[in-house]
Order: sequence, then C-alpha cells, then structure tokens
Amino acid sequence: MAFAPLHGVRVLDFSWNVAGPTATKVLAALGADVVKIEYPTRPDPGRVFSFSPVTPGVYDSGGFFADLNVGKRSLTVDPRSPDGLALVEELIGAADVLVESYSPRVMAGWGLTFERMSELNAAIVYLSVSGFGHSGPHGTYVSYGPTAQAASGVTYASGEPGSPPAGWGYSFLDVMTGYQAAYAVTAALAPAPGDRAATRIDLSQLETGAAMLAPLLLDATVNGTDTAAGAFPPGNRAHWPGGGIDGYRYETGAPYGVYRTADDGTDGFCAITVLEDAQWRALVGAMGDPEWAGDARFADHASRVEHQEALDDHLGRWTRTHTKYALMELLQAAGVPAGAVQSGRDRLEHDPSLAAREVFQRRTHAVVGEHRFESLPVHVDGEPLPLRDRWPLLGRDTDRVLEDWLGCGADRCRELRESGVTWPVGLPAPTYYEAV
Repeated sequence: MAFAPLHGVRVLDFSWNVAGPTATKVLAALGADVVKIEYPTRPDPGRVFSFSPVTPGVYDSGGFFADLNVGKRSLTVDPRSPDGLALVEELIGAADVLVESYSPRVMAGWGLTFERMSELNAAIVYLSVSGFGHSGPHGTYVSYGPTAQAASGVTYASGEPGSPPAGWGYSFLDVMTGYQAAYAVTAALAPAPGDRAATRIDLSQLETGAAMLAPLLLDATVNGTDTAAGAFPPGNRAHWPGGGIDGYRYETGAPYGVYRTADDGTDGFCAITVLEDAQWRALVGAMGDPEWAGDARFADHASRVEHQEALDDHLGRWTRTHTKYALMELLQAAGVPAGAVQSGRDRLEHDPSLAAREVFQRRTHAVVGEHRFESLPVHVDGEPLPLRDRWPLLGRDTDRVLEDWLGCGADRCRELRESGVTWPVGLPAPTYYEAV
C-alpha cells in the first residue's frame, strides 16, 4: 500500500447514516484503522438504504453503505449493558479518535461525556457531528442533512433560477459536513500523542452550511442582494440591474449556458461559456463561421449579452448536430470553455480525468462481489490513495479488533460473545461469514 498519512491511527466510529460515515471513510482512505461500532439489534440505518436482493445478508449487501464504509472494520458491542460499556471504555483508552453522529443525548446518556473520555485517554480526539451542535437553543434537536440545509440557508439559495428555492434534492450537506469533519480531525491529530491534549470537536451541519454561503451573505449584507435562487435570472444569463452589466455568478458571459445536444435522454447537454471576444472568435471558428455569427447584434461582448435570446437560439440549433462529448472536445480544442453534462454512468465509464486519477477503483466486496468504489480526489506523493478491500460486515471483525487493540485472547472473546455483550444471545451470525 502506498504511503498512508494516518497509518497507525485508531478510530472508533460510532457514526451512522451519511455525515459521520463520510468523515470516517476519508480517515480510512488516509490509512487510519477505522472500527465501526454497532450492535446487531440497532445497526446503522444506512445499511438498508439500498441493498442487493440477490445476495444473502441484507445488512451487508447495501451498495450505498458499502461505498460509504469501504476500508473499515466492524465490532459489535452493546454499550447499554454494564459489561458492554466497560468494553467501550477500554476501547476508548486504546483509540486515537472517537467519532459519533448521534443526537446529543446518546453519548451523555451512556456516561461517555468528553470529561469521561479525557479521563480514559488524555490524548483522545472526540468528534461529534450533529445537525445543530451540542449547545445553543437547538442543541438537543435531532436532525438530518436536509433539515440543516433548510435552516442554514443552503436550500434558500439553491434551485432552478426563476422558480422558488428548491434545495439540492438529496442530502448534499451531509457529505460536505463529513469532509469538513475529517479535515478537523486531521488538524487535531497534527501534534504527536505525547504533545496532544484531549480535543473536543463539536461540528454542526448548520454552521457548515452557513459557512458555504459566505459570498452570498456578504453580497446580501453589503449590496442588499436577494440571495434566493429564484431571484436570479434564468440560467447563467447576464442581466442589467440599474443599467449596468452583471452576471448570475458574478461574471458576464454570452453565450453562457447549457445547450441541448444530439444525445438522447435527460443528460444530453453541453455547457458552454464565452467570457471574452477571443473565446467568441474561437467559437465562431469551431462552428465553421456561420453567416448568422456576423449579425451586428453579436459584434461585441456587450451586444451579445444584450441579445442572448437570439444568440442562444442560433447556437442551440448548431449544438443539436453534435453529441455532447464530441462537442466538448471540439470546443475545448479551439479554446472555448465547454463541458459535457454527465450522469453517474458517464462519470464512471466516460470521464477521462476521473479515470486517470483513479477516483473510482475496482475492489471486491466479500458479499456483493466486484464493483467500483469511490476513492478520494487526493494524491499523496503523486500517487492516488488506494482503497482497502475490507468492509464492516456486521460483527465479523469483533474478535480480531479486540485482539489487536486490547490484546484479548480467545477465551475472553468467546465469553463476551456468549454473554451477549458483543452479539445478542440466540441470534445466529450470518452463515456466509464462514466463506468470506
């Protein structure tokens, strides 16, 4: 395995759903030993977001869960039992990082406050990821990413221009918060363990969303601009408030939009941006110098901005004669900023940049087989970070982790399992574990 910046770092992962697991996926990709903590009667809800009905063990065959948790191990324990809580405290003593994304009441209800963790481990980094943080008037609220998106203003500022704010659809803020959380952990781990005091990181999705909106907040504060998505003109069009030229994204372009191509389906478009006269001349040349491009309305940048309706009508007829990738390559070669609109399949199978950087890596999951899994868009010393062929199959690694972290022998591991501490009494382990 290539150099891993967090090799040797031990992470106890009590997180679930999306935001917390995104953070620990990043830490695992950076080389940390991430151990996901669950109990079979209360598993991560993310395990059942999507699963393959043709494979055994629904809890271990979810495609979304597998991608979000690649590189991690699984340890099952019941923290609500006295013996289970004692075992968790032993693990905290051996860990470098503890990550949780429960509601603020859960860890404190177990007695695992930051003060208690600091007693168990004077160098522990404790990260909690929640909707509104663990303090303030909303500190006890239970939340998910879409709720925090609305509360933070992200929903208000996103959606189809000319229409009411609509948000991002799926939980964009969960993912962004996960990356911010991983960044915070790596910063906290910078000092050597002997030089590091116990660190508490209380990260809220609300504040993550608000921070993402800094340019819009500044614009609203200084210029009085309405930041709602619906307040902007259609598409990326330039407009003329108060007689001056402005732009949807603070730059004036014409043409500037997404244009239908010869491809079928909802993704048959190519984005084209022309910000200056040199790019316009390059576009005209790539089109073969059509007669309409010589129209006086398109003679200079300001005039093209003013007459975008007519410009888009002409350009759109031409783009429909090319497929999106052929169009993108033609225009990029001419020096015109252009990019094909890509579906998930396009990104996996056709994007040369993502392929060259090995963002989607083929790995073999023990239950669902060989698939491509998403790595990090990060290279270390010029090399991509390779994903490890391991996933937290529920409870499969319990004994091995207890041996690695605590030096537990076979007798103690068996006693913990048979007494219901690490596996419910009477619940058989999945039979396919024996084969994987």
